Amino acid sequence: MNDERRDKIGVLSSLSHHCAARIDALSAHLTDYEISNVDEFSSACTQLDDGEIDLLIAPSDLVWEERSILANKGLAIVSSIQRNHPFHVLVSNDNPEHLKADAIILCDSILIQRQLMRRRGKVPRRIDLRKFSDYELNSDEGEDLRRAEKMITSGEIDGFIIPRGSYSMAGLNERRHALLPDAEEMAGTRFVPIPFVDLMLVVARQGFPEHSIRDWTEDEAMNAWRVSKMVLERTPPMFHDRIGIHYRQRQVGAMLEEAEKVKDLFVLETLIDPEGEVDDLVRYEIIIETLNTDGTRTTGIERVGPVDKLDVDIHFMMNDWNSILEGIPMTTEE
Repeated sequence: MNDERRDKIGVLSSLSHHCAARIDALSAHLTDYEISNVDEFSSACTQLDDGEIDLLIAPSDLVWEERSILANKGLAIVSSIQRNHPFHVLVSNDNPEHLKADAIILCDSILIQRQLMRRRGKVPRRIDLRKFSDYELNSDEGEDLRRAEKMITSGEIDGFIIPRGSYSMAGLNERRHALLPDAEEMAGTRFVPIPFVDLMLVVARQGFPEHSIRDWTEDEAMNAWRVSKMVLERTPPMFHDRIGIHYRQRQVGAMLEEAEKVKDLFVLETLIDPEGEVDDLVRYEIIIETLNTDGTRTTGIERVGPVDKLDVDIHFMMNDWNSILEGIPMTTEE
């Protein structure tokens, strides 16, 4: 890059996807760029289209919601930034297992509400799940989260659930408990995350040389976007607010060690060939699930395979996923 005209990056942040903080952490790789914050997605896309900026860093959930803007302007998602905390946390004095009966927990995600009910089991261990709006709070506002934290201290509520990134950016101090997709770490009951959590995308004009930003972007995060996008595109909209999608890339050794601990025969059989041999290829791990109203029935699908076969495997996986969904009543919640 020459000194006369440095490429410009516009950065759009939200509380749960604070892209500015992530870009600041990557500053050592971005010394040749001119970086500025932008306030609104549509106007930022116009700036990108008009050449006022060269790249836009934006929250993936917002990009998904406003994807028609990208299509209309001919903009492209060229890469993604490494995820740090792709999960939610329960902010409470007690972890999910030890919450008292009828504990009041604020949570805006239908999926996580149902996962929490699944974890808690049947009456009398049920808890009182409510939305932030029931207390005139907005879970996307830091000040409102700090108010909710004070409500825990006063005993008005017992806890609330937010993305891990929101916890940090709101400056909260109350105890937190990670809701992770690993069954071993969650005592046998996992929390498959909602789509796009902690996923930040790089948007550019068509033809942008993606290889020029590989030193500060990540293939795994980009694959997480591609998988999440395809799952939602191939899943009926009625399931979108109650579907969990987990994507991760791992070395075979770590996956075998975990599978042996929890006696996960599916993973063990996937990684070990009939001769008992294991290769050293990096594997992808995909989990998709949805739950019924009270969390008593889980419908899901899992795949593990070499990352270099992801493009083919995800298409077959989606065919199987749609066949599974056809067996779920489309108009009745159980």
